[in-house]
Amino acid sequence: MRIEDHIAALEDENRRLRDDNEKLLNIITQMKVTLDRLVNYYITDRR
Repeated sequence: MRIEDHIAALEDENRRLRDDNEKLLNIITQMKVTLDRLVNYYITDRR
């Protein structure tokens, strides 16, 4: 495999990993919002 092909493959994988990371960060953010709402509803009794 030529070095250029190897670099291109690594760049593609890096892009996919960055996309996956962004999706996971969005999921974590949404989970935190949901957890905060649940805590407010059930623990602090702000119904």
